[in-house]
Amino acid sequence: MKTAVVVITGLLFLLLQMIAANKIALGPVEPDFPLLFVVYVSLYRGSFQGTLIGFGIGFLQDLFNPSLLGLNALLKSILGSIAGRIGSTMERDSALFLALILVVSQLAHDLIYMVFYYGFNIVHILKMFAIATIPSSLYTALVGVLVHKVCSSLGLKAVRIFGKAK
Repeated sequence: MKTAVVVITGLLFLLLQMIAANKIALGPVEPDFPLLFVVYVSLYRGSFQGTLIGFGIGFLQDLFNPSLLGLNALLKSILGSIAGRIGSTMERDSALFLALILVVSQLAHDLIYMVFYYGFNIVHILKMFAIATIPSSLYTALVGVLVHKVCSSLGLKAVRIFGKAK
């Protein structure tokens, strides 16, 4: 069940982002399903596979915004690597840990992305960070913890889907 299931699941998370995220958005605030997926894979399969999945899903996202081609791939690769390293040393099934890693991951991702997208317009970056990024990171963490709890209660632990961490 290894790689094919992970790739198909990643494509489903990307599809969720394109179809469902704006339907469950609260104003400009919507969860980041691809980032959620990269963190899950990284925590349970390790840094190397998290980096590969981060690059793949980030590159697919970049195809929809060719002016910044490669930025999502780079950022999600880095986040996949870091989350994988952290996941190998922490309790991955803790809801608090999962929420914290998701919040920090999205804050870092969006801050760097906005620097490239808006240039160094600090006022605009801070405004967007306060209006969209902080609430979106909290929303992503909430969705991530709920998905994890539902899967756990149904006996579908993420570790069974993604395989053992290194």
